[in-house]
Amino acid sequence: MTLNILKLDPGHAFGRDGRAMSADNRETKHVSVMDQYAFGDADISNYNVLYVTDFIDQEYLYTQREKIAAFLDAGNIVVSCTHIFRPWLPNVHLFTPKEIRKFSDYDVVLSEDSAIFEGVDAAELVSRKGVAGFFARGFQPVYHDVEVHVRFTDGTPVTYVDRTSTNGTMFIHAARDILSFVTGDNTSKRIAPQMLEWLKRELQKENN
Repeated sequence: MTLNILKLDPGHAFGRDGRAMSADNRETKHVSVMDQYAFGDADISNYNVLYVTDFIDQEYLYTQREKIAAFLDAGNIVVSCTHIFRPWLPNVHLFTPKEIRKFSDYDVVLSEDSAIFEGVDAAELVSRKGVAGFFARGFQPVYHDVEVHVRFTDGTPVTYVDRTSTNGTMFIHAARDILSFVTGDNTSKRIAPQMLEWLKRELQKENN
């Protein structure tokens, strides 16, 4: 299965096209980038993955929720790497900040069954240069059956897959762009290539 990923560009200061802190914005095979505000009028029938990251204009996405739902109902995948505060995805509840009383409250547990996070040290996600809180600071509450890949130590899900709310697949990740984990000198650089392989396998499931 060939990946055809449409990534919506929010045009923020951490983005591509020469803006600041864009080390993770190298050209990625299978990924086409579109200005977020072009989405409404765009023909997206050639894409099978819609990819949304932090700083996206969720008020705008809310106006496009029916188009997004139709994309999912066609058996496609939506990847959301942001804190959802408007209901632009079916059956995804709004972001809840994690109550932090001590640094260890940022700690996460990776599912042993997750092919995306296979071989990744959770501690290397949570802390950088001794500072905690880089990976996740909250979650999307879940009240139905999902496949959890990352959770806080209290059990609340940071990253999960929903295959039941629509005819497609939703990858809900209450943290930053998961494809940005491709560089560095620790195990987190395994995530981006493993995510791309997971997307290919997921599409094969959807088309069988």
